[in-house]
Amino acid sequence: MSRRVAGVLGAWLMLTVIAVALVTTVNFVRLRNSFEAEARTLHRVVSQRADQHDAHLTSLAAVLASPDHSLATFRAVTEAVLRFYPRITAIDAISFAPVPNWAFTTRELPSDRHDLGELVAIASNLPAGQTIVLAGANDTAAYHLVKRLPEATVQTNALVMTIDAKRLMDPEADLPKGMRLALRDPSGHELVQRGAPPSLGGVMPVLAFEKELGSRSQPLLLRISRSPAMSELLPFMANALVATLMGIGVLLASFVQRERHAAREARERASFHEHQARLAHAMRVNTVGEMASGIAHELTQPLTAILSSSQAGLRLASSPSLDPDEIIGVLDANVRLAKRAGDILSRLRAYVTNSGPVPERMSLNRLVRNVAELVQSDLDRRSIALNLHLDPDAPSATIDRVSIEQVVHNLVRNASDAVESLPQERRTITVATFFKDGSTGIAVSDSGSGIPPADLPRLFEPFFTTKPDGMGLGLPLCERLVEAFGGQITAANVPKGGAVFTIHLPLIAEDRKEAAE
Repeated sequence: MSRRVAGVLGAWLMLTVIAVALVTTVNFVRLRNSFEAEARTLHRVVSQRADQHDAHLTSLAAVLASPDHSLATFRAVTEAVLRFYPRITAIDAISFAPVPNWAFTTRELPSDRHDLGELVAIASNLPAGQTIVLAGANDTAAYHLVKRLPEATVQTNALVMTIDAKRLMDPEADLPKGMRLALRDPSGHELVQRGAPPSLGGVMPVLAFEKELGSRSQPLLLRISRSPAMSELLPFMANALVATLMGIGVLLASFVQRERHAAREARERASFHEHQARLAHAMRVNTVGEMASGIAHELTQPLTAILSSSQAGLRLASSPSLDPDEIIGVLDANVRLAKRAGDILSRLRAYVTNSGPVPERMSLNRLVRNVAELVQSDLDRRSIALNLHLDPDAPSATIDRVSIEQVVHNLVRNASDAVESLPQERRTITVATFFKDGSTGIAVSDSGSGIPPADLPRLFEPFFTTKPDGMGLGLPLCERLVEAFGGQITAANVPKGGAVFTIHLPLIAEDRKEAAE
C-alpha cells in the first residue's frame, strides 16, 4: 500500500510541476506580448513628438525667410510654440557676423545651454538646412536641436531649440512595477531614466525593448526594460487550482488503473476456452483499430487541403472584387480532393474485403507530377524546395494509381518533416524516377540528418515511429500497398547526409522485353 501511495504522490507532484511550468510559460508569453505592444506604442508616441520639433524648426525658419523679415512675427510664433509645447523650454536665434550675438532668445542664459561661442562654432560648420542634436551642458536632462539656416535672414544664421527630454515620456504617468525607461542621446549620455534598473542576477527573465526614435534629426535611443514579478508568472490561485485538478486526475487515474488491474486478474482466472475466445476477439478489434487508424492517417492530407481551399474560397467570396473564375477554381480543387478521398476509402474498403485494387498501366513520371502538384503549396508554406528528376525513358508500371500516389505522398511528407528544422538553403527534397537493373521505380530523398542505424531494420514495423506524435502506421501501410503490386520498398541513408526511400516496381512484360534487347 505504501508503494502505491508513494507512486500516486510522485505522479501528482510530477504532473503538478509540469502544469505549473505550462502556466508560467503561458503567463510569460502573455506578459511579453503585452510589454512589446506597450513599448512599441510608447516608441511611436515619442517618435511623433520628436518629429514635431523638426516641424517647429522648419516653421520658424520659414517665418525668418518671409519677405517682411519680421522678428515680431517670429516672436509671436515662438511664444505660441512654447505655450502649447511645455517640453520645448527655449528657442534661440543666433547671428554669426559681424559679431556673434543672440539675435533672439526666449529666456535668460540657462545653466544647461552652451555658451554663444561654442554654439556659433558648431552651427557654422553645419551644411545649410542641416539639424543636429547637442547634449545639454552639466549633464542635464535637456538637449538642443541646432539648425543651420539656408542664408542669413534678419541677421539670423541658426536656430537653437532646447527640449526637456523628461517631458517626451509623460513624467506624471505611473510606471508598472519593475519597469525602467531610459533615453540616450547619440553621444551615449543618458538624458532620462525612470524606474529602478532590473536585477540581472534574479531567476525572473528580463523583458527588454531598444530602438532609435523615428526622427532623422533626433536619433535618440529609447530603451525599456521590465522584470516580471513572481506573482504575475505564478499566480497563487491558478497554481492552487492546477494542483487540485492534478490531484483529482491522479486519483481518478489510480482508481481506473486499479480497476483495470482487477479486471485483468479476473480474466486470467477464466477458463482456457474463454481466454482463447477473448484473444480472438481482441485480435479482431486490433485489426479494426489498425484499419481505422490507417484510414484517418491517409485521409488527413486531402481533408486538410479541402479545408485550406474552402477557407481561401470564403475569403474570395467576401472580397469586394469577386472573381467568379477564382471561386470556380477553388470549387474545382475541392471536387478533385473529395474524389481523391473517395478513392482512398474505396482502396481501403477493397483491402478489408480482400477484393483488392484494380491495377492499370500508369506512367511513373505522370504519377510523380500529380503528387508534386498536390504537395507544392504545403512545401512552399514551409520554404522547402522540391526537385523532380524524371527519367525520360522511365517505363510504365501496372499499379493502382491512387495507392502508389499515397505511398509517394507519404514519403514526401516524412521527408518534409525531416528537413523543416534545417536552415532554408538545406531544405531540399528530391523525387526521381528510374529504370535500371530490370526494374523501375521512384526514389524520394532528403537532405536531413538521416535515420539512426538502429532504427533502419524497424522502420516498416507497425506502430514503430520516431516522431513524437506519430502512430507508426504510415510506412507499414506503404509497404503493403507496394507489395500488393509485386514491388518492394527500401530505406537507406545517403553518404552525403539525409535518407532515401526507394520504391521498386516490376516491369511490364513488353518493357522487360525491350530492356533485355
